[in-house]
Amino acid sequence: MPEETIDPGLLEQTKNQIRKLVAEIADLAESDIQPPEFYVEFLNRAVAAVAASGGAFWLLDGKGSIKLQHQLEFRLTGLLDGRVRTQPHDALLGCMIQASQPQIIPPGATIEGQPNAGNPTPFTLIIAPLMVDRQVVGLIEILMDPTRRAATQKSTLRFVSDLCDLAGNYLKNRQMRQMMSQQRLWNQLEGFTHQIHGSLDLKETAYAIANDGKRLVGCDRFSVAAKIGGRVMVEAVSGQEVVEQRANLIRELTRLCKVVIRSGEDLIYTGNTDGFAPDIRDALELYVDESGSKAVIVTLLHKPETDQSKEKVPFGCLVAEQIGDEMAPTDAHARTEVVSRHASTALWNAQEHDKIFLLPMLKLMGSPWRFFRGRTLAKIIGVLVAVVGLIAVLTFVPWKLTIEGRGSLLPEERRITYAPTSGIVVEVPVEHSQVVHKGDLLVRLESKELERRLKELMAEKQKAESDVLFLGHQAQKAVTAPDAEKYQIQAQRSAATITAKSAQEQIESINEQLEEMKVRSPQDGIVTSWEVRKNLLGRPVEIGQELIAVASTVGDWVLEVEVPDDDMGPVLDAQSRLEEEIKQGKKPVGSRLQAYFVTATDPEHRYPGYVLRVGSKAELVETKHVVKVTVGFTREVQKDFLSRNQALRPGAEVRARIDCGKARLAYVMLRDVVHVFYETVLFRWPFLR
Repeated sequence: MPEETIDPGLLEQTKNQIRKLVAEIADLAESDIQPPEFYVEFLNRAVAAVAASGGAFWLLDGKGSIKLQHQLEFRLTGLLDGRVRTQPHDALLGCMIQASQPQIIPPGATIEGQPNAGNPTPFTLIIAPLMVDRQVVGLIEILMDPTRRAATQKSTLRFVSDLCDLAGNYLKNRQMRQMMSQQRLWNQLEGFTHQIHGSLDLKETAYAIANDGKRLVGCDRFSVAAKIGGRVMVEAVSGQEVVEQRANLIRELTRLCKVVIRSGEDLIYTGNTDGFAPDIRDALELYVDESGSKAVIVTLLHKPETDQSKEKVPFGCLVAEQIGDEMAPTDAHARTEVVSRHASTALWNAQEHDKIFLLPMLKLMGSPWRFFRGRTLAKIIGVLVAVVGLIAVLTFVPWKLTIEGRGSLLPEERRITYAPTSGIVVEVPVEHSQVVHKGDLLVRLESKELERRLKELMAEKQKAESDVLFLGHQAQKAVTAPDAEKYQIQAQRSAATITAKSAQEQIESINEQLEEMKVRSPQDGIVTSWEVRKNLLGRPVEIGQELIAVASTVGDWVLEVEVPDDDMGPVLDAQSRLEEEIKQGKKPVGSRLQAYFVTATDPEHRYPGYVLRVGSKAELVETKHVVKVTVGFTREVQKDFLSRNQALRPGAEVRARIDCGKARLAYVMLRDVVHVFYETVLFRWPFLR
């Protein structure tokens, strides 16, 4: 067969292009570009240089598994979409790693001794290993046209092997740069570790990690987040004295740290969120939009474990961000990992130290105890002195005694309406909290008995008036009649007149009773009865039954406080002492016991008051005996209350404390215990007194 003639000019042009591509690959191998970018540029030039159909760049991960880093037209093999079985190809890659030699694998061929490993694709595969320090770290796979001559394929194999040497040089240089970067990092770690381990305070440790870690990693912002009590919180941000947890930036950062800690894997973001889990991607996009960061690296902090076989448990994370110029994510991640190994121990110890209950008090108590170490007699004397001192303090130190009670806020002037007579409620035009004026209708009653009696009296009155008219006509006609007949007619007419008058008087009385059944408001104010329409409408009531309460809102307000009967002793004693001091002139006339109160809707603010009245009897309220104590307060207090609240609400719940003067500290602290002792022990065995 005659040989094909090749244009010398075209051949020289092709060689120049190949030399240019090889020179570019050599420059890439010596550069410091990021690995993903190198994979793309290298594979594009390698495939173009050998005029291949496609190719793939494979690297071993830390677990020894081969991972695809980049591919070019690899879909033509059918391995990516499942059209071709991937198991023989995967086994083939494993064999190539073991062989450590470049090989040409024709379509359908298998490896000798390995029937499961072969080339299931329609292409001739040229596979060459990537070597770093005589160790296979990956593979370059080139898809060649199977119709090419064998000599061409062999020369291509040698060429691809040379390109793999250049790629190996890049990977080796990359490792060397990382090692040099780590070496510089180790030189800076001494000061960093000294700083973060210098304190066991959680906040100080977190801020030391954030500020010194920023300089160590070389980023624009460095943050520390920790999981405390099951809740993730950002503890420190470099360059900030205080972390405002309600700020949008901190809230989004907290959400991102939470999902990354839950995932259990570090996160590296360089501008592309593809490949992340949906929850991580959503949180990352929201945070990047809020912060404007171009690169985000989240490295987990793991709980220190002495047993290396245990699974590492993340309890926090470090967040390195680049906002301005770009940074190398690989180097930054390596630095952040080194920082995290030291920060994990420091932050965990500070967190455990922070959990100690009453830590400042324990430190104060622990200092004197150093004196007693190894001294039994000194310990005994110290304990006795502490006990005697405690008893002396409880016995001789006076303390303010206050008695608590619960009650309601009510107007001083309150009026309650009652049923004037028995009847049925047929109309209730008001409701709870409604403003009413004096004379407004509150309740209208109806009495069938009064209405029936009214009809009878009206009929009786009409009959009597008819009789009076009739007898008047009879008297006019009986002018010539005997005197006895005249007297009889006159007497009947007088009786009819009296009957009509009596019926009229009774009708007026019943009308007055019917008018009284329209119960009206006795004063201006608001209705304080609850759900009056529901409780009264259509129901029968008896005379004197309570209907609706109306409270005036323009007068003074008071507290009706219910004090337990067994707590009234100190209150009555304080009242008696005050009255005696007033008689002796030690206090001015009109002095009252002082008190203060808080409302259920605003428990943060105390309002001063004074005791107006103390009930003269105890009442049984919900199985408890209580005494009603009325507490008043000044108009200034009322204005202060209105400035903090919208309005004075009748019936609002309050808690009040009455100042009962000074008492021994032991009685103030152990008053309930003392009462129980007197009520049980001394009551049962009085000889112990």
